[in-house]
Formats: sequence, structure tokens, C-alpha cells
Amino acid sequence: MKRRIIPLLVLCVIGSLLLSFSVQAAVTHRGGVTPDNLPWNRNPSRQVTYDFSTVNTKETSTTGTALAKLALVIGISDYSGTSSDLNYCDDDAYEVYNTLVNVYGFPSNNIVLLIDSDATDANIRAGIDWLISNSGPDSIVVFAYSGHGSRSNTDVDGDGERADECIIPWELSRIWDGELANLFSQLTSNKVWISFDSCYAGGMNDPGITGPGKVVTMACAENELSYESSSIQNGYYTYLMVELGMRQGKADANGDGIVTVEEAFTYCKNEMPKYNRRQKPQMSDGVSGDLQL
Repeated sequence: MKRRIIPLLVLCVIGSLLLSFSVQAAVTHRGGVTPDNLPWNRNPSRQVTYDFSTVNTKETSTTGTALAKLALVIGISDYSGTSSDLNYCDDDAYEVYNTLVNVYGFPSNNIVLLIDSDATDANIRAGIDWLISNSGPDSIVVFAYSGHGSRSNTDVDGDGERADECIIPWELSRIWDGELANLFSQLTSNKVWISFDSCYAGGMNDPGITGPGKVVTMACAENELSYESSSIQNGYYTYLMVELGMRQGKADANGDGIVTVEEAFTYCKNEMPKYNRRQKPQMSDGVSGDLQL
């Protein structure tokens, strides 16, 4: 009997090791330090190609012409160059989109969804302008980005920081944190959720991106990478915060049937070490109380 048990134990140990290696092999990160690891297109097209006329701008809220709920959701897996491709950022974007529609009641026509080649530099900037133009103080506004993130070694955008972080549109240009701060500072809404599932996301904490009325959640610290995995077919941050926390309701800490942004982030932060210890989600909360979408 002992002779049979020992080989079985050995096989179990070997199987466990092989499984752990296969899971680790499925993990990839989303980023690279500018300019070494990712190409940099310094002259992207400024032509807006997304048809914003298809988005509902007729709905009114108590503020008059502003939309009650609106969102810009971006996911870029297929970049313009296969060496820079990711795997599950488009899945992240669809995860956010479906959760906003099916859990939080966002009208689908109030969501601009930019996937892969639609997520150009010009379209992303125009999408943020669309958020600004169609929201008011009482609107609930969401901006969610999943894709490559990078950083500089100098103050590229002139915001006074020694180094800057950025998101990377489809054509491999850069939109820097200082530029995003200037854009988001124009939002008048008191209920804004801004989400970044990208490397170095923790650096997206410039005033303007953050501030009163805004909850900014970031997949990792400023000096960390954000990771995705084939085992979950998402980025870890989006999977924990949006799929499990919001959509499946596992983040409902007080049991009231409503998952706030803060509850979802807390769940994500607490669960992350079970999945990936290499990234630590961050949050900047400028909302009094919790933000309910």
C-alpha cells in the first residue's frame, strides 16, 4: 500500500507544479517604459472618425439638457503593430459596458464604446469632449480605459512633475496625465468615476483627473505594471472590480443590493493578493460618501 501511495503523492506534487507554471505563463503585463519598449507615434491623425451623432443626446435630466448617465469606455487589445498587441483589454471594455447597462441602468445609447482601431488619439479626446458637453452637475459620468500605459523620464507635458504617465491610443501616440487633467477639469458633474486598467496607472492622480466629485480607481501603483491573464480572460483589476465586485455583486459589503464604486474598489484591493501580488490597486476619492452609479 505504501509503495502505491508514494508514487501518487509524487504525481500530485508534479501536477501542482505544472499547473502553477501554466497559470504563471498565462500572465502578461500591459506596458513599457517610454521610449524603449513601445513605439511612439508622435504625429497621430487629428481627424475624428467616430460618429458621435449616433449617441443619444436627446435625453434630459433635471438639469435640463444634460444626460443623466453617460460613459466613455475604451479597450485596446489590437494595436497598430502586432508586437504591441495585448489580449483582453477589449474584453475589459465590454465587461464595463455590460455592467453599466445591465447592473446600473445606463442607456446603451449613452455610452461611447471605443474598441481597438476606433480608439484613436483624436477619437479619445473627442470622446472626453463629448462627456464634458453632454453632462451637468447632476449627471453620473464614467470614463474607463483599458490598454497600454507608459511613462516618461522627464516632464513631457509641462505639468511640473519630474516624470509623467500616459495612456496609449491605438496608433501608439501618447495622451499624458497633464493633458487628461486639463480635459477632465472641465467636467461639471459631481458624480464621476474614472478608471484606468493600465501600467503605471497610479500616476494618473494629477489634480483635474482627481478632485471634488471624482472617484479615480487605478489598477496598480505608479511604479507598477498592470497584468492580464488567459485564466480569467481579463485584466486582474477589471475582473475583480467590475466582473466579480460589481456584476456578480460580491463587493456588496453592507448587503443593500447596491455596489458602490468604493465598495467595488475595496473588494478588488483585498482580493488582488490572491490573484497577483505584483500590482496594488490605488484610489483617489473626492466624493462625499460613496459613489453610486
